[in-house]
Amino acid sequence: MKLAYSQDLKRIDALAAAKYRIPLARLMERAAGAALRVLRRKAGSFPGKKIGILSGKGHNGGDGLALARLLKKKGASVKVFLAAAPGDLSAETARQYQKAKAARVPLETMGKKLNPARAKAFFDSSDLLVDGLLGTGLSRAPRGLVKALIQKANRSGKPILALDVPSGFSADEGRPLGEAIRARWTVTFGLPKPGFYMPGAPSYTGEILLDKIGFPPALLQESFLSAELTDARMVKGFLPRYDGEVHKGTRGRVLVVAGSPGLTGAAALCAWGAQRIGAGLVTVACAKSIYPILAVKLTESMTAPLPETGGGFLSPKAEGKLLGLSQRMDSLVIGPGLGRNPKTARLLQKLLPRLRAPMVLDADALFLLAGKGSWLKRALAPALLTPHSGEAARLLGTTAEAVERRRLDIAKQIAREYNAVVVLKGPHTVIADPQGRVRINPTGNRGLATGGTGDVLSGILGGLLAQGLKPFDAAAAGVYLHGLAGEKASQMLGPDGLLAGDLLPILPGLLKRVR
Repeated sequence: MKLAYSQDLKRIDALAAAKYRIPLARLMERAAGAALRVLRRKAGSFPGKKIGILSGKGHNGGDGLALARLLKKKGASVKVFLAAAPGDLSAETARQYQKAKAARVPLETMGKKLNPARAKAFFDSSDLLVDGLLGTGLSRAPRGLVKALIQKANRSGKPILALDVPSGFSADEGRPLGEAIRARWTVTFGLPKPGFYMPGAPSYTGEILLDKIGFPPALLQESFLSAELTDARMVKGFLPRYDGEVHKGTRGRVLVVAGSPGLTGAAALCAWGAQRIGAGLVTVACAKSIYPILAVKLTESMTAPLPETGGGFLSPKAEGKLLGLSQRMDSLVIGPGLGRNPKTARLLQKLLPRLRAPMVLDADALFLLAGKGSWLKRALAPALLTPHSGEAARLLGTTAEAVERRRLDIAKQIAREYNAVVVLKGPHTVIADPQGRVRINPTGNRGLATGGTGDVLSGILGGLLAQGLKPFDAAAAGVYLHGLAGEKASQMLGPDGLLAGDLLPILPGLLKRVR
């Protein structure tokens, strides 16, 4: 499903008028009708119900004024608190104000400051509230009267329906810009907003209910819409299908460059992830001292011992053998349990510009790559990076807290600076490419918050790349299936105490189900 940033919504409204002859006035009436339907489902019958509507001066306020008329017709006891002087309203909102006035909707206006007594009377006399103060174009924290009304609404304890987006909440960034409405429900129009799927967003949006308000389907699929929510239909379209002539060589070859003393499990989980997602052949290239351990662990994979440093980490002398192995591969995964030795960093620096198969860089490879985006800008093959917040912070020289505040922007920034597809892991994992496209993943749960699940994901991504998926598509499909596996494993075993290996036997069944 497409998602819409605030700038996209402006283009959609403009195209609706210019190309499809749907004026703004009609869209406002449709938005009001959508909100009316939500209120009927969530709050019950209207006669006698006391509903207070907070309306601002922009189009969001116009939606609220149009809703007030419809509610009055349905027998509700409705009143509007207008957070602007009538003369300050936008043109279409001013027309909605006159229509509401003609329909004898009680309208209360106030100056630039809050009158506490009048505000108290408004909130005390309402069974529920409708938020139409601010729309999607918000770029700064609410101030003055609007800020005070948001605070009063939140403290009232009354259920709140937000129109399109809770006031004060950034629909693009997924965070409050200051004071923000905490809604029980948000009826959003046309398309969902990317910010709705960021951590913490549900405490502001509540339940999200989408209404397309009659926008033509083609308009909601325009090419300028660069953000999407991954779903099963999308993933199904990416997955390869095999006929009766398939054999292990046609299902893709993966080279996993991973492992170091004490971290052989990461290499094994990665290899198993690639196999369970359908890759035909997997080879694990590792330091020679841990080769005997992995040779025993990995009965279905091949293993290749490589030259190492004194501490058991891969040495620059492994370059020739790795390049030789990589020439027979369809994808590579580099990093799980690899270690952070400076000599291994030199090996990585020499390898990246020469590898020709698409590659996944994870874990210790990301540590070694931090601040060295030029290594990938000279690469011949596409790369896919899989950082969590701490690793993303290191890649950009910032903090994990800063990453969490701006997950969408951070993912896009890493993709640009490192010329790679980025999987920014976490709740609602964000996937971004260097061209600015974004996909947000809806699957997964807390059961995935355990060591090794990231290694399984890296293997899944490498396995999908080996089977011919493009990096951006492999990232969306792999993260989606990985999250589904976490959900299924949690249903079977419970989310607490789940092990990364519990995901592996579930993956083949999920492939069948999604196909």
